[in-house]
Amino acid sequence: MSEKRYFKIFSERHTIGEQNKYVVLFDVLDVLTEEDDQVVKKELRKHKIKTDYLSADKNYLYHLILRSLINFHDARTFNLQLKELLMSIEILFHKGMYYECLKLIEYTEEIASECENFQLMIDVLMWKKKCSGYSLGLQKASEINKEIDSYLILLNNYKRLTDLYYESNLLQANFEKYSKKEIIKQFESLLAVQELKNEKNALSFTAKIFYHLVHSNYYFAKDDKINELKHLQSLIDITKTSTTYGKENPLDFISLINRLLGIKKYFDKKSFFEDITYLNEFGKNNFIKQEVMLERIFIHSTTHEIDYYLIHSDYSAALNKIKEVEKHIAKYQIAIEPYHYIYYYYLHAITLIFSDQYNKALKYVNLALNNFKMMDRPQVYLRIELLNALIHYELKNYALVNSVGGKILRQNKKTSHLISIEESLIKTLMNLSSYTGLNIKAEKKQFTDWLQETEQFKEKHGSAVNSLINNYVKWVSSKIKRQTVTELFGKVN
Repeated sequence: MSEKRYFKIFSERHTIGEQNKYVVLFDVLDVLTEEDDQVVKKELRKHKIKTDYLSADKNYLYHLILRSLINFHDARTFNLQLKELLMSIEILFHKGMYYECLKLIEYTEEIASECENFQLMIDVLMWKKKCSGYSLGLQKASEINKEIDSYLILLNNYKRLTDLYYESNLLQANFEKYSKKEIIKQFESLLAVQELKNEKNALSFTAKIFYHLVHSNYYFAKDDKINELKHLQSLIDITKTSTTYGKENPLDFISLINRLLGIKKYFDKKSFFEDITYLNEFGKNNFIKQEVMLERIFIHSTTHEIDYYLIHSDYSAALNKIKEVEKHIAKYQIAIEPYHYIYYYYLHAITLIFSDQYNKALKYVNLALNNFKMMDRPQVYLRIELLNALIHYELKNYALVNSVGGKILRQNKKTSHLISIEESLIKTLMNLSSYTGLNIKAEKKQFTDWLQETEQFKEKHGSAVNSLINNYVKWVSSKIKRQTVTELFGKVN
């Protein structure tokens, strides 16, 4: 709203007579849910505004809004300050005011150095070289040229660490396509490069962040949570020492905290909730688009908190958190990637299944399946389909169990996103749904066989799969014991 108010003040300079046609056009477009030129023209004619050049007027309005935003967010971040200072430096240079230019360059260098913006620092030094050449002589210009070389080294080192990080992410993405042994072998080959042998080889603050991210990806592949946490905590500690990183890169910083919470929820409760509090407080900082920060933090913090309660069998706390979230979720629907929302709904569904609230769980399953596509997050999406089959089994919609189960198996044959024990659970549900006059004895036998198969699978594959299939094990065990998961496994307060 403050940006909109400023725009209307800013655009007054474009007023024609008593009426500002761009403000009118802005207001008309602002209330439309879908852009429709015919509706826009009709509204503009009510204000006696010509519509012959609507396309050109909209284009002009677009650039007018951008100029307004630039003015509104003047110096809101160090990077914006740097760009504005560079414009001032260029203007002073072309006016021949070289000494004034060098004074401004000295101040600009301090800011660029503080926030490690190597690209803009090189731009600053290029202007410094020009000004020095014209005012202090070629010798001074030559010295500054060597200074540019040092920043090119830092920039290249940062670029190299970034590339290695992307390579490690691709290895993670292939985790289910290749054997764990093969993935770890490829990771070890990656870690043998010079830049990743020692943190000292990461030459800048930002390069060190990517150094630790690569190593945390490696330990994730090894299912070594202790060392994964160690590297993630190191990179968070690094970022907290900077006075500028969080402000200049709020989305990246939130992603780093999100990654830390993803592993810390398996460990110390006190430290986990301290970081949840830290993340929520961070969102209250003054960002260009604070609501974007807050909605991302809302999704990340609540998702991890619910997941924490499920991991530690505190189902009543998980259910209470969901009730709290339901009161607020409607206003957080703007710019969160489907990747995060899908897992968010997945955890909601599991919590409600564990509490025997199957119809409500189905609501969240349908939200995920209807609002998103499998390509948004294939592994979780297919597992939500599995929950879909499980819920319909509980609701005795046996025909739907077979229909959904068959679709999952066909899809997984193409993609191999589910592990074999999940396929086995789907087949078990389909077998039971095909029984004529299904009885408790038959159900117990099928589920007991699945549990035995699962134990053998876990022994073969180790702890890497434990957290993945643990929820299924709890639900199947509850069916055998004829209790809800909450009753059977729930934490006693």
